[in-house]
Amino acid sequence: MSYLDSLHTLLPEDLGGHLDRARPEFGSIIEIVLRLAVGADAPEGSSVTDWDGLRARAVKAIDELKHGEHGGSSHKRGREDEPRASSKRARMDSADATPSIEQDPPVFTLHALSVSSPVRKKVNITVHRSSIRLTNPSTKNEEHPPIPLAALQRAFLLSTRGKSKPHWTIALLATDTPAPTGKVAETAKDTTIVPQLVFGLDATLSAPFTTTTYHADGTPKTDSYPKGSASLSALRAFLSRIPTDTLEPSITVFRSAAAPSGDGVAGVEAYRGAKQGTLWFLDEGVLWDGKPCEFFALEHLAPTGKSEQSYEGVRTLSATGRTCSVILRRVAPRPANGKGNDEERSDDDEDEGEDIDFGMVDGREQETIGRWIKAHRHRFGRHVESGTGATQQASGAADLKGKGKAREEDLRNEDTEDEEDSDFTMESSDDESSSDEDEGSDASAAGGHDDDADEDEERDSYDDVLEDEAEEELDPKHHPLLRPGAMPRMSRAAVDAVVGMVEQDLMGGGKRGTNADDESEEEDELDD
Repeated sequence: MSYLDSLHTLLPEDLGGHLDRARPEFGSIIEIVLRLAVGADAPEGSSVTDWDGLRARAVKAIDELKHGEHGGSSHKRGREDEPRASSKRARMDSADATPSIEQDPPVFTLHALSVSSPVRKKVNITVHRSSIRLTNPSTKNEEHPPIPLAALQRAFLLSTRGKSKPHWTIALLATDTPAPTGKVAETAKDTTIVPQLVFGLDATLSAPFTTTTYHADGTPKTDSYPKGSASLSALRAFLSRIPTDTLEPSITVFRSAAAPSGDGVAGVEAYRGAKQGTLWFLDEGVLWDGKPCEFFALEHLAPTGKSEQSYEGVRTLSATGRTCSVILRRVAPRPANGKGNDEERSDDDEDEGEDIDFGMVDGREQETIGRWIKAHRHRFGRHVESGTGATQQASGAADLKGKGKAREEDLRNEDTEDEEDSDFTMESSDDESSSDEDEGSDASAAGGHDDDADEDEERDSYDDVLEDEAEEELDPKHHPLLRPGAMPRMSRAAVDAVVGMVEQDLMGGGKRGTNADDESEEEDELDD
């Protein structure tokens, strides 16, 4: 039954009579128009070419007409301080400026995939010449405004954790930080917010899967993947159409210590607030794959400062040892040739930045995270220019065939040389102090000084130091252990009790010494 027959029974008698008289001549044309309007398939025996493109344009034209009718006059008087349009309305208006299908032809399509962002439904993901479009598999209607390809900055191919079967996840990000939401997004001036595109696919297909490649002349070529085949090649074909490099975690860069034996995972499970996810440690930075995703590039991580109170971009804290927290500090990157700026950089500037806490990380991951920090800390906060980055990549590619990562080893050797020099200096100072003690003991023996007087002087000076430390108030800014969450809370009475026990041990007094003397006297009496 045709669409025209279905609607004919609903029309009044006079309109139905006019339609019956015009049907022999214009019936097929009316049927085609109705199918285009509702986004249906072409009628059988139709000679219309490029039905999919024509249907998409027709649906878009009807949507624009609906938008114009509903966006006209309103009987409700608006408030003077109310914005004229919300951020969502502004984003939709900006999306209307995207090119049409003729100006933006399709290139590659993944059919019937479940997407978790920006919409949660099964759609066709089509890469066009200048955008990515999400369409309904049956009606071919667009489920979301097109995403410009030029706005995408990061592409990740991840192994999904928490699945019973192997699974792949692809995340496409326009910015490293997630877009603002709620009232912050409504008050934001930037109305061209590009959402994240996140979707996944089983590593071994549980059902047949198809992809479509469009040639330059627009003719499609469909590739079928049967049940049980690997899906990685189809995902890589999709990523090859994205104009940005794809980043993948590697166990050669980071390997989880808490993962099951035999499984290599380049990330750790963590919680950001109440949301669970994985922190992936890559050679380019750290990725949080929670909802929403966030990427911490090495150039955006705080570098290690010269002062003792400074904090670097990645650090771990643990109170019990069973679990730990990973704290990332994001800062603005410094130029690659900013050596002079480093000298003028003050301690206050080093402390600037935003700390983001990821908790409930397995305590066994502290050592592996520490090794990753040691291998990448020389790149924290340093912006690599395009020319420099290309040169380093070329040299890195050459080093893979030779000795490997010579530049990174040189930078690491500088740090190790400084540490070795400091160790050598400490050893020499220890030798000098020991020699001074020997000379002092010889002089005291020759001069006949009183040992008891020296002990009294040392005890008085130690008491003065304790009094000075007690009077000085400690600033949490310069003492990390005083910060909230760094150490478990202890009552003042418990602290005083511990301090008293330590003082008794150091001064040689207290009940312990008295009891020991009594026991020794009793033993002597028994011997007699």
